[in-house]
Amino acid sequence: MLAVAGLYLIGALFGSLFPVNQSWQQDPEGVELFVETNGLHTGLIVPIRSDYADWSDLVRPEHLDDSRYYGSHILIGWGHAGVYRNAPRWQDLRPGDALSAVIGSDDTLIHVSFLTYPQAYPHYRRRIRVSGQDYARIAKFIRSSFRLDAKGRAMPSPGYGQDDLFYEATGHYSALNTCNNWTADALAAGGVRVGRWPPFQGGVMRWFVG
Repeated sequence: MLAVAGLYLIGALFGSLFPVNQSWQQDPEGVELFVETNGLHTGLIVPIRSDYADWSDLVRPEHLDDSRYYGSHILIGWGHAGVYRNAPRWQDLRPGDALSAVIGSDDTLIHVSFLTYPQAYPHYRRRIRVSGQDYARIAKFIRSSFRLDAKGRAMPSPGYGQDDLFYEATGHYSALNTCNNWTADALAAGGVRVGRWPPFQGGVMRWFVG
């Protein structure tokens, strides 16, 4: 078990050090996004409405108990349902949820937090600018992670507070496909330079400095 854990950590290190989309550069006139971490999960902050993607048909104001929290942007992440619901911080992580996440589970969620005109913070929220076409590809990847009902609607449930929600998601979570891998894959789908396989949040955040 120690050998397996050691190999996993070595793989995580090298997977985060070697990038995809090596030649990518930010577009100074492009769409402003943010990559955020809470120390456990990473996610992407995107505008609710732009010329290249509009989330208001999927993530709707009436999903919130108080639509005044709807804001201008959303922070979107994907992950294991048990970990997401029960462990907003590392210290909250339950052994059963951790074991299920390592072994693998199809019980996944998208977590959406609503923000108003977010700003960058060096330690946990970093700004990037991508071209409109790159953002459209990122948005397409994110949309594909929402599980929809028979009428094509997203399926919300209560989050941690008044300004966030969980949504039913597609995808299989495991130690090889974590919430942080999902964030990296979303960025990679848009051509953004990011680590090839970063299962931990630090492996994602290291690629973004501002």
